[in-house]
Amino acid sequence: MRFLLLATLAQHTHGLTLPRRRLGQLSAAAAVAAINRPARAARINSEGFAFDAPDGFEAKPKPVKTHAAEVLYKNGKREIGVVVDRVRIEQLSDFGTPAFVGDKVVASERERDGVTAAELSKATELVVDGQTYYELAYSNESSRGNNNFLSRVAVRGGRLYVMTLKARVDDAGALPELRAVAESFRVSGL
Repeated sequence: MRFLLLATLAQHTHGLTLPRRRLGQLSAAAAVAAINRPARAARINSEGFAFDAPDGFEAKPKPVKTHAAEVLYKNGKREIGVVVDRVRIEQLSDFGTPAFVGDKVVASERERDGVTAAELSKATELVVDGQTYYELAYSNESSRGNNNFLSRVAVRGGRLYVMTLKARVDDAGALPELRAVAESFRVSGL
């Protein structure tokens, strides 16, 4: 699963992310530990975030780590992913509005190989327990299938947290389940 929002923020903040080699081995060890935890209706904690994963989702470790922390869970064609990276912005509004961020994500999606169309359907700001999140809903059409995406994004303590949920467009039961996961996502920072 790719995490376009993180790449978009990193690209458009003109080098404001810190080099990965300076993040330290503790972040990598915590990410590996989180990936190996069972996902059955458990609260997943790692690197200052938590969410409730539904039954049936299994951890799928990535062979190459590209973020300070990252977890990926799959159940068939449904996916839950969270990435964390250091950034030098203090709040999401330092980067732009929800609509601006959503437009950047969808523009990046359209440039992906095999994608023939992508559309942003929602870009809003939410405040939950005093933490600001941007929520983005978008879809794509590609040679590998048509997908719906729901992302929740937060910045706290110099870290960017991005949760991305993915399901096939024709998977009618996926959206309520993934919406519940998104609503359980909390960032506490470190």
